[in-house]
Amino acid sequence: MNEVFMTNKFTYGYIIGIIIGVILLLISNNTLAAQDQNTTTTNIVGQNQNTTTTTIADQNQFNPVPFNEIPLVVVNYTYGQYKFGADFSIDFGGLPVVEQDISATSVPNMRLDKDDTNLHLELQCDSNDICDTSLAPESVKVYLVDYTVQDIHIAENSIPTIQLGSNNCGSLSIEDCANFDFSIPGNIILDNYKIVVEMSFDEAEWMFINPVEIGDSTYPSNTNVTVRCDDLAIALISWDLLIGGTDEPTRTNIEDFLGDENVSPALITDIIDPPLERLLDETKDRCNNLDENVDRVLEEVDFEFLP
Repeated sequence: MNEVFMTNKFTYGYIIGIIIGVILLLISNNTLAAQDQNTTTTNIVGQNQNTTTTTIADQNQFNPVPFNEIPLVVVNYTYGQYKFGADFSIDFGGLPVVEQDISATSVPNMRLDKDDTNLHLELQCDSNDICDTSLAPESVKVYLVDYTVQDIHIAENSIPTIQLGSNNCGSLSIEDCANFDFSIPGNIILDNYKIVVEMSFDEAEWMFINPVEIGDSTYPSNTNVTVRCDDLAIALISWDLLIGGTDEPTRTNIEDFLGDENVSPALITDIIDPPLERLLDETKDRCNNLDENVDRVLEEVDFEFLP
């Protein structure tokens, strides 16, 4: 009888021990799940692209559109055009995911005239870019923000803006939707800003940001004048050809004439560097709409002359 009692006691103790172990295991798993509910990871995509991603348990997360599938923005103005790439690609399919391309194509020394009536937005699409209706485009906006605002704050926060133009896409492709005229308010303060092109889709967003100076050509300063890019390019090419075709006696005659007329600089070498070299660099940087042949010849300009 004692043996039976001991056997039953052992069996009941064994069963109770198993039950307690299962309970402890469940509690442990719940604790770990609670600890892992929120995690933040930073990924480096390539060498020049930093991405910060926040993941919450039980919420779906989708990768934003890769930057190599986003077209360039083209801002046309009276004397040419500026092209720059997307700085941010954002996905709202689940938990918002923001990716920034810190090596995005940008435009140095971008300048727009507040009275320019030929401002027009468009996209430059290649075969790899998403320019159709596949992302269900909703709207495209162009606006200015204060120059001091950081790009990441423009992408993540609601900040004061100066609206320049917008378009509701409806059934249009993003390429057709991002094709419209815009204008700068006539009462704007002439200053440095950041121009933002914001493209919104059903569950995504692209943001293009570039520094820009808003000026007024009707009141030029004492040191600046507005000229056409093609005129300037032809002038520089002509200077290069003329200088390259002159011998030393001819150059000496030119320098003597300039000196007699009290024109400074009078020496050919001083005319070339820095004035012509500076003009050449600025033309190459800022004139993006030159004829293909003119652009090719301009790349060969070096202002070298015969010994």
